[in-house]
Formats: sequence, structure tokens, C-alpha cells
Amino acid sequence: MTSTGVLRRVRVTMAMLAAAAAAGGCCCRWCQPTQQKPPATQTAQQKESDPVVLFGRQPADAGSPGSVNVFGEMKGIKPGAVRAVSDANFQQHTYVDEGYDADVTVDPTGKWLAFASTRDSERSNIYMQRVDGTAVVQLTSDSADDAYPAFSPDGRQIAFCSTRAGNWQIFVMDGDGKNVTQVTTGPMQAIHPSWAPDGSRLVYCCLGAKSNQWELWTVDLQSSEKRMIGYGLFPNWSPTPDADRIAFQRPRQRGSRWFSLWTLDLANGEARRLTEVAVSSNAAILSPTWSPDGRRLAFSTVMEPSQDLGPHAKGRTDVWVVNADGTERQRVTDGTGANLMPFWGPDNRIYFISDRGGAECVWSSRAQPGKIFTADAKKDAAKPQAADTRDPEH
Repeated sequence: MTSTGVLRRVRVTMAMLAAAAAAGGCCCRWCQPTQQKPPATQTAQQKESDPVVLFGRQPADAGSPGSVNVFGEMKGIKPGAVRAVSDANFQQHTYVDEGYDADVTVDPTGKWLAFASTRDSERSNIYMQRVDGTAVVQLTSDSADDAYPAFSPDGRQIAFCSTRAGNWQIFVMDGDGKNVTQVTTGPMQAIHPSWAPDGSRLVYCCLGAKSNQWELWTVDLQSSEKRMIGYGLFPNWSPTPDADRIAFQRPRQRGSRWFSLWTLDLANGEARRLTEVAVSSNAAILSPTWSPDGRRLAFSTVMEPSQDLGPHAKGRTDVWVVNADGTERQRVTDGTGANLMPFWGPDNRIYFISDRGGAECVWSSRAQPGKIFTADAKKDAAKPQAADTRDPEH
């Protein structure tokens, strides 16, 4: 699957947002999708059946739970100066002849990747592979979609989401794919699990049955107690045990694809210190992931997210790094192809999905140290919560 598939894939990543507009109602104050006018060149059939989905599977068959994109939309439900990394720093880790790879994560040792892929099936399954590209193992194999794997802090288990129960729900399995346990149940679509540093809890997002918007939830794996902690998408728990902190993306206003990056702290299971860390005036900020020391965040951006993406998204999707307080932004990728869904590995490499080689595969780039000075550094320092990720080259 070439770039057309790429721009259909950030699969359960850039867009489950529209799923929240059930019954034609609003997707709630945070998540209602905008109604975009299709280009004049689109046919009536394309307008109805060809929604924007980055890096993703084809739209699901009628009657299936449906796929999700990086803007939080689900088909069938209405709704300063930068230092770029050189080409030599990029490394490709996976290769496909058919289908795509997505949702990459890395185990605590830095030796193993887990990812979702359609390389052997129309439905995505979970695979594991050595970082050096050898020893590929298929962990799941069924007629459902499996996505968003996440290694536990000790590397012994993998949380993931799957449609095997009829809609998207959260599951946990051993590192070899055995002993699968369902964690969430019910009518709400639940995706994108992330582990607490002590391995006792998961955070995930689900489409609220009453709110019709994406909600953030935690679940205690021992007691099964679940708590809603706020609104947002694609949460990622900080790996440092001294800060019970979660990063996530959230639209800046109702009916918008303009996501920004937020964090919250948990105190006695309740959300505190809700902070907007990074925002851009010309790009959506998506899929945050913490550095191993919890001091920085990587994320992807989509320039002008209100516009449809063509089969080649050169310069529109990139991976960035920013300090946890919103300062010192740095672009990791170079505008070549579509670069999305980052994960910051323990080896200080940022892994992401890119079609820069033709097919959607796992790539990585080393996170560069050092302070990045921007033309508006004083402004950024004064307002770190509103650090702008604009790239003056575009």
C-alpha cells in the first residue's frame, strides 16, 4: 500500500473525533468535527465514501465498529527558526510488500518493537520484532482489528485495543501473545492504552456514551476500578514515578481539528494542573509521547488540518520535540513524506511511522540534545504554555 494508504492510516491515531457526533448531535464542546467542503474535483461518491484518514486502513465494512483516524473521526458517525535533523540520522526498521505498519512502541530494554500491521491480513494484527529488523513474530491473529500496543514498564505484558469484542475495547496479553485478558467492556469505543509507571493502572480514551465526546479514563488492573479524568485523545503516561502526569491532545475549541498538546497531574485519582503545553497557529498537534526521563515530549503535527490531505503530504506532517514546559521546540523530521505516530524509545531514538520510503513503515531518528533558539524565544519564555510549533519554511 503506497502513499494513498499512508494518508488513510494514522489509523486509530489522527482522527476518532467525529465518532463523537452521534445522532447528528454535537461532538461536545471539545470534539465536534467541522464539516469540510470537498474539493470541486471530487465526485459525489468520493464525497460520501472517501474521508480523510492518515496512515490507515480502508474504511471498515458496514456493520463493523469502524476505523479511527488521527483527528478522532470515525467513518459512519456524523458529527520560529528550527534545527532539522539530517537525512543520515534516519533509520528504517520495518519493511512491507503489502499493507502498512503503524502504532509503534518500544520495550523497556530498547531491543524490541511492537506495532500493528496489515502486512498479512486486511485486518491489523500486533507484531513484535527486534529493533535491528530481525526475528519478526506475529502476536495476534484473528478476524478483528488489533491496534495500539503498549509495553508494560517491566516489558512482560502488552496492552492493546481490539474490535474482537464487537467494538474497540482494551485488552492485556503476555509478551508472547498468550493469556489475553479483556480490561474494558460496554458500548463505548475504548482505544490507545498507556501504562502507569508502576504498571498497576492504564489510561486510555473512549467515546463517551452520554457526552458524545472523547474522554480520558484510568483503570486499576487489580480492582478494575475505572475513573473518568477529563476530555481528550491519545493519552500517554509519563514514565517517571515521581510525577503522576499524563500528556494528551485536545481540540482548542468546539468543532475544530486544531488540536494542541496538554498535560494533567493526578492527585488521589483526580485530574489537577490541567496545562496547555504547546499550540500552533497553523498546525494540529497530535499523539504526544514522553521522553524516558519525563522532561520532554515528542509529537506529530499536521499543517492546516482543516484541509484535506492529498496522496502526497510533503511538508505537512512532521515529528517535533519540546520541553515539558513548552519551551525549546525542535523539528525531528524533514518534511519528506508523512511522519506521524511517534514513540520515544529508551535508546533516545524517536520511532515513528513514515512513508518516506514508499510504504508506511517504522522509522526512527535520534533525539538531538541541546537548546534550540527561536526568533521569538523571549515570547516563548514568557508564555511557555503557548509555544508555537510553526515552521517558517512552510
